[in-house]
Amino acid sequence: MIQNMKLLICLGLLLCLKTFAGDPQTNSSASSAGSAILQTRTNNVPQFAEVVKRYFSQWDANGDGILSNDEIDKAVMNPDFHDEVAAAIAAIKVVVRGGRYDLPPLTKEYLTASPLRETGVTADLTTQSVDAAPGKVNRRPAFQPRFRAFLLRLHRTSRELFPQSLPEMTACHQGPLGDCYLISVVGAMVHRDPAAVKALFTPAADGTTKIAFGNGHNVEVKPLTDAEIAISSSAGTNGLWLATLENAYGKANNNPASEKAAAQLDTDVIAHGGKPRVVINTIEGHQTRSYSFVRHRSDTNDLQFPNELGKAIIDALNAHQIVAAVTPTNTVLPPGVNGKHCYAILGYDADRKVVHLWNPHGNRFTPKGQDSRQHGYTTLNGEFDMPLQDMIQVFSTVIIETPTLVETKPSARLNPENVSARLDPALNNRDRDLPNLPVHSVYAVGTSSTSQ
Repeated sequence: MIQNMKLLICLGLLLCLKTFAGDPQTNSSASSAGSAILQTRTNNVPQFAEVVKRYFSQWDANGDGILSNDEIDKAVMNPDFHDEVAAAIAAIKVVVRGGRYDLPPLTKEYLTASPLRETGVTADLTTQSVDAAPGKVNRRPAFQPRFRAFLLRLHRTSRELFPQSLPEMTACHQGPLGDCYLISVVGAMVHRDPAAVKALFTPAADGTTKIAFGNGHNVEVKPLTDAEIAISSSAGTNGLWLATLENAYGKANNNPASEKAAAQLDTDVIAHGGKPRVVINTIEGHQTRSYSFVRHRSDTNDLQFPNELGKAIIDALNAHQIVAAVTPTNTVLPPGVNGKHCYAILGYDADRKVVHLWNPHGNRFTPKGQDSRQHGYTTLNGEFDMPLQDMIQVFSTVIIETPTLVETKPSARLNPENVSARLDPALNNRDRDLPNLPVHSVYAVGTSSTSQ
């Protein structure tokens, strides 16, 4: 009986192998069926042009046939627009906000006739800050890829503030805002102490969230609309905390006394660059010191200051202070390293003299050769190692948090119940044994003629 069962099993396996491996006609049919299923799923996603045709009249509040900046902003802030409608208006918003394209009046005809892709563009149009990059481009914007990426982001993002209990740095991805200076610092804060970052948030029953900044200011953020979520930085399934904090920082920097600022989204005021020093002042409530590297032509690097810089970095990290680094503009950089971009410094190996950095894009990069300035550095989830000697050639500035508190008005100081562990006086007293370094140090850096 058992032998007969084994024989039947063997015959069945042979039949399966013939059907799926030995019969080209069956293989072709199976492949066609899979393609048909994939095509059906793709077709279920509406096209940007279709959404515009259906909802343009609702966005065009005054009915003049042209979308104004004010109408776009109001549509972004409309909580009744969800999913594909929110993704479509978000795609329009980031293109307009970026200012990189010479746009005609935004009529329904113009928007629905936009190209499906942009010639020569290989970067992700929503996560690599393409729309926030400086300079103009001589081409028509493609709304469709932005729309699809935003729709996917909406479907992947949790609507809870902290669904996984604590924030995670690896979940952070800078969005279409040019606010690497903010996300890099926030990522470093999460890496250092995720519970302290969570302590900044106080959710209310009505859906609003209060953010307690270290400089003594509290900011309330209303529940984000789908379009606001789409155009903000994302923590995905890790929750809405990053997008909420980003909007809170924008609100803290928005000047209600200015007519121009009053008409903008809060994130508009932080969309085109800023300073990590100001972020540390605001969120941490601490002052900073910095090292700037001035380049001059030289055959060798004869300066000895890297040892001092390395010690300053490791002392700061051991004291649980934030360290960030900024790359220059208009300079040839290693592959995979972005120009005019802010990175977090998460660690320093003093024995190997290697710095551990994090790119807020949360990207992956594989060099075409050994890790070096010539080929770039192996990157996973934005994290990579770089020799200190390379770093002072690649980066222009290092910003280091100090224990010195920023000045605040007594009435603006935080309620003690909202103060995180970073602002504990005992911690500040413990840090005061750090060396009293100058606020801003400038060093000349010889540029070697060969990549190392």
